[in-house]
Amino acid sequence: MCGIAGVWSTNPIKLQERYVEKILEKQIHRGSDNISKITIDDITLGHNRLAIIDLSANANQPFISQCGRYAIVFNGEIYNYLELKNEIKNKFHYSFKTNSDTEVLLISYIFYKEKCLEKLNGAFAFAIYDKKEKILFCARDRIGEKPFIFSENSSGFYFASELGALFSIGIFSSEEDKIGIAYSHLRNFLHIPEPFTKYKEIKRLEPAHAIIVKNKKIIKKWCYWSPSFYYDPKITKEDLCAVIDDAVRIRERADVDVAVLLSGGVDSSIVAGLMCKHGLKPSAFSLMADAEELNRAKKVANLFKIPLHICYYEEEIERKFYNKMTEIYGENIKLFPLVHAAKLFSDIKKNDIKVVMTGNGADEIFYGYDNAYKQLIFSDFVKMIEIFPKKILKVLEKISFFNKQLKILFKLAQIENKKRKGFLYLEESRKKFEYDYNFNELIDYWANKVETNNYIDISHWLALITENSHSITIIGDLPAMMFGIETRSPFLDYRVIEMAFKIDPHKKIRRKYGKIYNKLILREAFEWLLPKEILYAPKKGFGFGLNNLTKQFFDFYHDSSV
Repeated sequence: MCGIAGVWSTNPIKLQERYVEKILEKQIHRGSDNISKITIDDITLGHNRLAIIDLSANANQPFISQCGRYAIVFNGEIYNYLELKNEIKNKFHYSFKTNSDTEVLLISYIFYKEKCLEKLNGAFAFAIYDKKEKILFCARDRIGEKPFIFSENSSGFYFASELGALFSIGIFSSEEDKIGIAYSHLRNFLHIPEPFTKYKEIKRLEPAHAIIVKNKKIIKKWCYWSPSFYYDPKITKEDLCAVIDDAVRIRERADVDVAVLLSGGVDSSIVAGLMCKHGLKPSAFSLMADAEELNRAKKVANLFKIPLHICYYEEEIERKFYNKMTEIYGENIKLFPLVHAAKLFSDIKKNDIKVVMTGNGADEIFYGYDNAYKQLIFSDFVKMIEIFPKKILKVLEKISFFNKQLKILFKLAQIENKKRKGFLYLEESRKKFEYDYNFNELIDYWANKVETNNYIDISHWLALITENSHSITIIGDLPAMMFGIETRSPFLDYRVIEMAFKIDPHKKIRRKYGKIYNKLILREAFEWLLPKEILYAPKKGFGFGLNNLTKQFFDFYHDSSV
């Protein structure tokens, strides 16, 4: 992964180039293997490189096409770049000059234009300038693993990989976006969600979105992907195993060593096990949170005969990391595991590791959180009673004043499934704020991207794409890139996500061995790989055993400035 920057403005070129240099200087932790900029026409593009694939200078960026018409700056990895490369060779007889995924991405755009996004399997944020058409094409990956921060104002279009870096050039107003900040105090959000940032003048490009800039202004913006929730009863645990196996396999592609985060939980153990089955012997890293979690990690490491490095909590160091991360991110951080992750990645950096595989995302798509069973019951029950006339439901809601859960149930049954979560946000916002703003808009926007009549599905889709970004994509980018480390998350492969959401939730949450298990079909899919004491052990969140130690140092939840 890397850092990208660009300025297309009415400013003098020299000043514009200084802005890009300033951004790159601020983002240097994202990649110091090469730092370059280029001005084409009146646009300046810049890049911080963390060399992972094709380590040669030929793959440095900004990268110019052989015809000279196109230039790209790209942060991320295209995991299926070898397959795309072969497709382009065979179909268009194109001769590549590098072994990089950057060139494959650029050439994919040249031949497929905007439809190249449908072909990409990766974590990415990029900008491509077309010198002939005078347009800038920018896009972000489906789940938003890689950030894209931008501003469109009277002087032009500006973008970077980090809010702190972009704001540092000193031309943007410090006026805060009260709506974005307010979202971070509602229900499940522990961050300011896209498209908002702390500042009114700066935005984040949403996951699965692309924009086209012409004459220094955005002329088109669209969402290019969302999954289907039409259940496919033919999907088997073997099908699930196969797609996850391939997601791990293509993420093993690198010209540097690839390590793995190993908590001893189901998700990270599956990833570690598959890497070993593919013939790798990755170094594993685990944070010492409690003895039980560490013992699980040791069992998995011993099973696959891989070295396990144990990292330890250090109060003062984590406090320093917190301060550094908030400076980089440009906003406060409301999640303890982000700070623990920073400590973990700092230790990984000392071992000269550049790429780390993780188990992020599995809980959102396989319904692995502790409250999932209750949510499934709620989802089934509300589906049963929503057929009642609204007059009856209103009466039931009124007479349920003695039971909060029943009251909510009958209230939500009167609302269309896709609008239920948004209604909860709107209701809470009216109690907390006096803003004249519909706080259901953001939630409804994403809910309207999918079709399902099950509340549990809508809830987990919203958790994946927006609510839980702090523990899925932000945690995968911010603390890792602070130390120049790239994370790869096989469970965020769009093929895995699409298959997972086509599985009936009753196959994900059901009884086995006399107990109710979440993520059951995932556990069953890998019974051939992992022992039952790992697969069916109780869930523990990352850094769970450390949270009480850190609460006294970080007042995450009561900072109104966010």
